[in-house]
Amino acid sequence: MVLTRGAVPALPGQRVTDLAGAAAWGLLRSAQSEHPGRIVLLDRDPASTDDDTWPTWALIDGEPQLAVRDGEAWAPRLARPHTDDGLTLPAGPAAWRLDVTDEGTLDNLALIPVPDAPLTAGQVRVAVRAAGVNFRDVLLALGMYPDQAQMGAEAAGIVTETGPDVSELAVGDRVFGFFTGGIASGAITDHRLLAPIPTGWTFAQAAGVPVAFATAYYGLVDVADAQPGESVLVHSAAGGVGMAAVQLARHLGLEVFGTAKPTKWDTLRAAGLDDTHIASSRDLGFEERFRAAAGDRGVNVVLNSLAGEFVDASLRLLGDGGRFADLSRTDLRDAAQVAADHPGVRYQAFNPAEAGADRVREILTDILDLFNTGALDLLPLTAWDVREAVPAFRHISQARHVGKNVLTVPAPLHPDGTVLITGGTGTLGGLLAKHLVTEHGVRHLTLLSRRGADSTGATELLADLHALGARATVTACDAADRTALADVLAAIPDQHPLTGVIHAAGILDDGVFASMTPQRVEAVLRPKVDAAVNLHDLTLDTDLALFVLYSSASATLGTGGQANYAAANSFLDALASYRRARGLPAQSLGWGLWQQASTMTGHLLDDTTPAPNRKITTLRTEQGLALFDAAAASHTPHLLPIPLDLTRSSEVPALLRGLIRPAGRRAAGRTEENHTALATRLHALSATDRRDLVLDLVRGNAATVLGHARADAVGARHAFRDLGFDSLTAVELRNRLNSATGLRLPATLVFDHPTPTALAEYLSTRLGGEPAPAPAPARRPPPHPANPSRSSAWPAGSPATSPPRQTSGPSSAKAWTRPPPSPPTGAGRWTSSPPKRPAADSSTQRQNSTPPCSESAHAKPSPWTRSSGCSSKPPGKRSNPPESPPRTPTAHPPECSSAPPTPSTASACNSRTTHSAT
Repeated sequence: MVLTRGAVPALPGQRVTDLAGAAAWGLLRSAQSEHPGRIVLLDRDPASTDDDTWPTWALIDGEPQLAVRDGEAWAPRLARPHTDDGLTLPAGPAAWRLDVTDEGTLDNLALIPVPDAPLTAGQVRVAVRAAGVNFRDVLLALGMYPDQAQMGAEAAGIVTETGPDVSELAVGDRVFGFFTGGIASGAITDHRLLAPIPTGWTFAQAAGVPVAFATAYYGLVDVADAQPGESVLVHSAAGGVGMAAVQLARHLGLEVFGTAKPTKWDTLRAAGLDDTHIASSRDLGFEERFRAAAGDRGVNVVLNSLAGEFVDASLRLLGDGGRFADLSRTDLRDAAQVAADHPGVRYQAFNPAEAGADRVREILTDILDLFNTGALDLLPLTAWDVREAVPAFRHISQARHVGKNVLTVPAPLHPDGTVLITGGTGTLGGLLAKHLVTEHGVRHLTLLSRRGADSTGATELLADLHALGARATVTACDAADRTALADVLAAIPDQHPLTGVIHAAGILDDGVFASMTPQRVEAVLRPKVDAAVNLHDLTLDTDLALFVLYSSASATLGTGGQANYAAANSFLDALASYRRARGLPAQSLGWGLWQQASTMTGHLLDDTTPAPNRKITTLRTEQGLALFDAAAASHTPHLLPIPLDLTRSSEVPALLRGLIRPAGRRAAGRTEENHTALATRLHALSATDRRDLVLDLVRGNAATVLGHARADAVGARHAFRDLGFDSLTAVELRNRLNSATGLRLPATLVFDHPTPTALAEYLSTRLGGEPAPAPAPARRPPPHPANPSRSSAWPAGSPATSPPRQTSGPSSAKAWTRPPPSPPTGAGRWTSSPPKRPAADSSTQRQNSTPPCSESAHAKPSPWTRSSGCSSKPPGKRSNPPESPPRTPTAHPPECSSAPPTPSTASACNSRTTHSAT
């Protein structure tokens, strides 16, 4: 068992906190394919202690990958994306804002077209890139807010127009501040309510600052006039305003008491509060607890966000001269009545907007100074695409968040901007470059490759792009070289700023798991992982419309023989989730194999191999590009644009149980029947005939794997390596012999028994010459756990028990070229209910079943669509890859081609799939 913490995003709203751990998942998914039943991956909850519960969950039968969250286990499932998921952005350039079509339910949230209003003196128009969401917005959506207002009091974006009498701001400036109706494509506000976004801050981070910090600052300094040495009680201290208030109060020299849900007390401890200063916000016990700590003097200041009896208990805690600063809008009290009931106590309800624009400007300036000096830190952030406003509002209404929630607004791909493509002269990079020009109106391209203009086909590609009306440059640059990449980015002209990044570079060095060395892993990680981290770090301040990572389905499906490649691509998948959780654009596409051969994958498509014998399902160019467009229209951070054959009746791997109905009783006994039938036949033969029969079985399957029409093309005493077997084909042969014999054979089969004759002798020994006993009636497999698991990377809420979806079902694609490709398969969803918990002393044997498309080809590592890594560090310098395990052969690409390709939007899954040359 391999344990990680926070390596997969198993639940909606969760973040990947350990990118290195995510890479380890990809590495070990590949190992799981080569060593079925021997490895279990379990990701522990990064937000809580689960030391007593995880060993029990680890015994769940039939689930090779699990994540424990809030005491429940979740398992990943591949699922199709839904075209009707989320709100719909109005078509074209029309302005819009978030509103409700009818109050009373969050389901009525919608993005409503609105006309652009003209600017008046002192006003500024801002293209919104992120907007903070506060509890006030939830109340507005439900019709429970006492005043008339529009949703979205804070936002961040880019100045697009300035009105008269505005001199300190200019078009193109990155700003944040206060707005009316800020959850919109664009918003207007007074220039005094804005401030420049500090270097290094993202739009999402900036959008989460104004309301929380300005409210806390105004409440403590202006309303309560808190003085050093005094004490303050901050209610809901794990929320946005509460966490900001704790930081400011400690900076002001106050003794801080805080309330929060018990599950959030660790957040308060991390903010510097000890247990005597922490109590629950769910009951009135805080009054007695804090009075014992504060003594008869009580507290000097209450910063309140609660109602009812909590207000009364808080008022009783105030001593003579106490100040009650009330920011709650649901239970306002009369100041005179409070003074009469609690002599010496001053009550004041407040709203920072009442301070006036000039005072708000001063507060924003003071807050920025405190950030610049390190006195304040940015709050924890959960970012949602604006199309996910409904689940975001529900998340807040249920008080499940810590810190700030922000809605991000996708930036348009402006034709005057520049799109940078790493691996830009490669097969897929070149196809995509031309597609962006012809279908998306891109006119400026920077194509990177290690050899630059000397790359094969670079001259022809440039000529084609220029003929299409684009201005493209090919630059020799290794994106893994941070300095060289920074120089390339600095050279992009201001009049054509960087607006899109597509990372399509990569190399292969396939081999079985046991053959992996740190050097082989590093060689494959560098062009994928190091380059991706550099692109991430060096574009944090850039207004990007696209940040696309070309990954591989192997990372999600666990293709054997590609552990290093799976690790690299699994990191990319996790990086996409990492960025999206921080409000940055990102999407990782776990491609399968493209029909257009490349230097990386050409050996997988040998034209001399008869089509029926190919194990690789390929994407035609027009299909792949249509899927790219479909993915771009989606707000899912991790998709698998791959063809899946869902008709096979073999044992269904856990990852695909949401798509394929298990074969049931018949499949359960198939391998036992195969073993019995073959053993019975052998028993009736002489020793020589038995040996010949098994040898014919080996040679026939070997010939099929190699694409030969006749078994005699495989010499009985020729070494498998000399016959053309590599790690991938070795695993395919192993899989075929597993099926034919009913045995469970090791992945190292052809390496341990290097000729067909040697292998036949081994199989004869395993099969034996004695007749096998009659098979017992196949047992019906236990029902799938009623509690399906949800994957944070995959579409949430897909129970493992739900019936399989049709291969022709809808996908996230909104428009298809002819013939329409099947939609991307919805990637990783953790089934919504936890699998049944086994007894603590259970010793149930686990099996990692081979997927229907089990013979995976060169598949790149895939991440959990919604899984988190095991560390809390940002993607700076990655840690060294783990040392490689024992050697095992690599698997071939999956047999998945009978129906129209069904790409999968995978978030985090564990089965195998083909991959494209990236």
